[in-house]
Amino acid sequence: MPAYYYTNKSELFAIIGEKISFINKSLLTAREKLSGEEFQKITEAIDFLKDHKYQMADQGLNQLEYIIRSAEEKLKTLRH
Repeated sequence: MPAYYYTNKSELFAIIGEKISFINKSLLTAREKLSGEEFQKITEAIDFLKDHKYQMADQGLNQLEYIIRSAEEKLKTLRH
């Protein structure tokens, strides 16, 4: 995945939204096992969210942690 750079929280939140959207789309459309490349891209997106989750506050942090946890659980069932 390309490197993402941001200069303020608004840009970071936009990138976080893109990552969440990518993860949701990828995991919802996956029917069986993921290819190694798909698995890697989703893992990288989850790692990005983990690395930046503490920029969120209160309910946003709770929701992001839930999204991360749910994605990791779903990813385990689709492991290649």
